Amino acid sequence: MVQETLDEAVCGINDLQDEFYENDSEIETVARDCIGVTVDYILKWFGIPIDMEEAIRERDW
Repeated sequence: MVQETLDEAVCGINDLQDEFYENDSEIETVARDCIGVTVDYILKWFGIPIDMEEAIRERDW
């Protein structure tokens, strides 16, 4: 259930990236890193045993 929710959230970010591209922009490297760090922090905070890379596996950014 947690991984499914993470997949949905990441797919939402993927869709947001499309909007950036349509406006001649992109999700910056700092923002990508920040998303990963935040996901990792939340997983650790709640004791969820999912690797951060697996958690954001659906990303295309």
